[in-house]
Amino acid sequence: MNTQSILKVVVVVGHLALASTSYATEGTWTRKADMPTPRVGPYTAVVDGKIYAIGGGPDITGGYLSTVEKYDPTTDTWTRKANMPTARNGHAIAMLDGKIYVIGGEPRAQASLATVEEYDPATDTWTQKADMPSRRTFLSASTVDGKIYAFGGCLAGVPEVTGADRYLPALEVYDPATDTWTRGADMMTPRAGAAAVTVDGKIYVIGGVFGNLHNAPLSIVEAYDPITDTWTRKANIPTARMFLSASVVGGRIYAIGGGVWGGAIYSTVEVYDPATDTWTSESDMPTARNTHASCAVSGKIYAIGGTREWFPGPGISTVEEYDLTPQPPDFNGDGIVDIKDLLKLIESWDQSDPITDIAPPPFGDGIVDALDLELLMSYWEQPVDDPTLLAHWALDETEGIIAYDSAGVNDAVVVGGTAWQPNSGQIDGALMLDGVDGYALKSPILNPANGPFSVFAWIKGGAPGQIILSQLNSANWLGADSSFGCLMTGLIPPATGRFVPQPLESESVITDDQWHRVGFVWNGVNRSLYVDDILVAEDMQQELSCSDGGLNIGCGSNSAVGTYWSGLIDEVRIYSRAVSP
Repeated sequence: MNTQSILKVVVVVGHLALASTSYATEGTWTRKADMPTPRVGPYTAVVDGKIYAIGGGPDITGGYLSTVEKYDPTTDTWTRKANMPTARNGHAIAMLDGKIYVIGGEPRAQASLATVEEYDPATDTWTQKADMPSRRTFLSASTVDGKIYAFGGCLAGVPEVTGADRYLPALEVYDPATDTWTRGADMMTPRAGAAAVTVDGKIYVIGGVFGNLHNAPLSIVEAYDPITDTWTRKANIPTARMFLSASVVGGRIYAIGGGVWGGAIYSTVEVYDPATDTWTSESDMPTARNTHASCAVSGKIYAIGGTREWFPGPGISTVEEYDLTPQPPDFNGDGIVDIKDLLKLIESWDQSDPITDIAPPPFGDGIVDALDLELLMSYWEQPVDDPTLLAHWALDETEGIIAYDSAGVNDAVVVGGTAWQPNSGQIDGALMLDGVDGYALKSPILNPANGPFSVFAWIKGGAPGQIILSQLNSANWLGADSSFGCLMTGLIPPATGRFVPQPLESESVITDDQWHRVGFVWNGVNRSLYVDDILVAEDMQQELSCSDGGLNIGCGSNSAVGTYWSGLIDEVRIYSRAVSP
């Protein structure tokens, strides 16, 4: 650590008393496993960390579904469950005491329903409950203190009720303990297609439309207090829209997608802070859509299904995850918080840096300052539990054919000419590869097209043209170029028209029989190559090519002669975020 850096540390520590506290959030979107049944309006609820997508339709013209599918975020898998008794779309869903209540909606574009059905995930069974007093479609619902509040929506299939009168302000309250409904205070603004969530015992209703689906959508936000049975106007959402979704993380409301009937369909994400009655903008959802669902599990929001078009609007199966998990202060991704991370923070002092802006938890405050330093120091010289670390092969084994993944379930199989070197690694042991047929293989871990990621490894030896990491029948993630043995990556964007994408190559030789930490980082905008934590090559790309192939450690994507690594590989790490060495 040089004198200038030491002086910076002293200055930084001296500013500890000057920190301010405000909040800003910024997450990362990632594509997840598609929902098995593409559909519009797959309204969702979360029970025990699992997401249940219920009902909806293949489009918005009718033919609605009773389908129920369960998504497990930990395994990224879907499972079919017992059908809902009444197929429908435009319904509302509420979760209470481990059970899911499906309320209202309409079957096959017919008259609106008052039907209420309860689903018990523990037994995979459905039970009919007392009808809601007012039948309606495109209503909203939320829960507070053991009761379900259903409000708004529009009335379909009743000829004597026309125009704006079809749009209801009514609030009706269901008590599961008695299976009865009572009336609450009407909403200030009648509407349908709004989003609603509960924060700190109050219900917030956002957007929607009044009078006719073809009317301009609303930006109006109203909050309901069940204790006083009163509604209060709040700050308008910046982007007026209908058929949006909303989820709550960290006490803030994330309003996602939606649109203007027959016009714009949004990927917009706007965040409301009830404490300050203010809105901010966040990272757009990759897939613009409306009539979708969203829900939050463990600091992550899942946007599910919907449609990218208006009438007739075929349903989609797309699932995208918005990860709002706080990033650990291991900025360079080496598994420990130390002087390298401290210097990275100091380099960003008094700046807006989303990587080093980690405090106040969970998402920082828009500037790197004493709060960030204080949080980093609380982790000092400790290994970090990083939720973005998808796989970590320490390669410290002494025997056997399994390279164990210390971060999860991605154990790799070692085959061919390989030998464990317990005392010869950069950090403890390493894997020696013979350059002929030795490598390790693993089933798919990530798709490069799905969002930001990073991969790092320690290597020694090798020769020009040999590969460190690759994806089966796809791209070579990290390797030595065939001319001089310089670090390169074959991760490229898709070919479009006459554009022929090219690998990214550096001028840094890595085959000089010295230990080097090599890495590739994709932040959604830039391809970046690192050697010994120094940026050696970078360019801008709009996307990377899609691939779901398995991972090879120590050979090329097609296992061609000359691509097998001849030397040592150690400490291979893969992250679902952009690491900053």
